[in-house]
Amino acid sequence: MITQISTLQSSTHWQLITHLGSSSLLMPIMVITVINLWLSNQKQVVYLWMVALGLAVTFTTITKVMFFGWGIGIALLDFTGVSGHTLLATSIYPILFYSAYGGTQTKYRNIGLWFGIVLSLLVGVSRIATGAHSISEVIPGWVLGMLVCALVLDAMNQQRQRLAYLQVMALICLLVFGSIMPNYIPTHDMEIELALFMSGRNEPYTRADLISTQILGQVKLQKIK
Repeated sequence: MITQISTLQSSTHWQLITHLGSSSLLMPIMVITVINLWLSNQKQVVYLWMVALGLAVTFTTITKVMFFGWGIGIALLDFTGVSGHTLLATSIYPILFYSAYGGTQTKYRNIGLWFGIVLSLLVGVSRIATGAHSISEVIPGWVLGMLVCALVLDAMNQQRQRLAYLQVMALICLLVFGSIMPNYIPTHDMEIELALFMSGRNEPYTRADLISTQILGQVKLQKIK
């Protein structure tokens, strides 16, 4: 009984952490951060961030649509598509917390940066812990997010950010995160609908389909041998 309670509590904690990577939470955060950067004369940074993140999100969506619609994945690696939660968390949180210390000493900015990176790592781990993604799906999401993050941070200058907007952003975070698992932006459902529309299928491929394909391939290989 104690073990079951402990497992349930652990699962709840991971569910809370994994929500930190949801589009419903990160989109408002990104919008406020973009406004903050824009009004701080960091317009080139905003352009770069939006283009880089847009390309990364597009690639991630393509990998998922290809699997949902046509079953294209990598059975050996248990790969069905790049983790979007991990990508968004890694592309946004480090930039957010780094910019929060705009104009201050470098060591404080670096503390914010590393806090954002660790937070994005936890989101990635939570996707594995909750069974939403495999390791092979989380790692590419984190790498893509870090590439976006590195490009943006390299372009940022030392101008002081307008911290008032970060306070508004914090309020938005509390309002959104205060709900039990909100899903204002159903990106997963949208990806499935897009995949089904493009492929003409009635039902999306699932991870179980990928595993069964791998088992079938192994059986055929054994018969050949």
